[in-house]
Amino acid sequence: MINPMKVFKSLALLMVITLAFYSCIQQDVEVIANNRPFTLSSEITDTDYRINLWYPDNYSAEKGYHLLYLLDGDAYFAEAVEVTKNYNPNDFIVIGIGYRQKNYRGRDYAYPEDKEFPGESGGGKNFIRFLNQELIPYVENELGVISLDKSLFGHSLGGYLSLYLLFQQDQPNYFDYHIAASPNLMWYNAYLFDLEKLYSVYDIHLNHPNVYVSMGDLEGTSLNTSFNAFHKQINQRAYHEYFNFERLENTSHRNSPIVSLENALNYLF
Repeated sequence: MINPMKVFKSLALLMVITLAFYSCIQQDVEVIANNRPFTLSSEITDTDYRINLWYPDNYSAEKGYHLLYLLDGDAYFAEAVEVTKNYNPNDFIVIGIGYRQKNYRGRDYAYPEDKEFPGESGGGKNFIRFLNQELIPYVENELGVISLDKSLFGHSLGGYLSLYLLFQQDQPNYFDYHIAASPNLMWYNAYLFDLEKLYSVYDIHLNHPNVYVSMGDLEGTSLNTSFNAFHKQINQRAYHEYFNFERLENTSHRNSPIVSLENALNYLF
């Protein structure tokens, strides 16, 4: 029998060493046509966020759009724009959320805080407040973008955050679609499993967002085992029909984000 705590510790260490490295690789997004980059200083998290906003060629301030909010926007923004353009070049706007200076993804995407990473995890609640109270209002009120619906895409720890936002009951969820690519489901000794159980008590499936969760078959035993267990748990709920779980063939952790986004768009829309 797999010990969840041992699995978690191994994954957490791997996350800090490898995923933090990936997140530091910022793309050259200045060359992307129709990208409108800006800095948003958050009073809630005391952080300067580097936001890239891509809009289609025929953008109209009078028209509504599907808004795709992309976590780890420093790493995947260019690829996400290409995927979205290939899927539907006219009706989507991509909003990549990154960092102006130091990358705080570990702090922002993880909740609860793990004592082994003090100050470097546990900020998920504040990050959701940033999304709800600062970023979304800025995009829709200050920039005047009309939203038909909103999707939140996250990979690995970002995938965990997308699911955490879905199941937490402390703050409103303004997202209609959640995309969790290779989510780190073992964070904090599988905290998300217990949170989902509490969520299920409310049985609020009538207004449940649509959710896509993926895992690559080359991502290792621990990640795939947690994916299987989470899939099994969701299948016991009345709202399981709003979830789509997909095993990605011949796909590693590094390669899963873009494959997942392509498949999620086809499934959700």
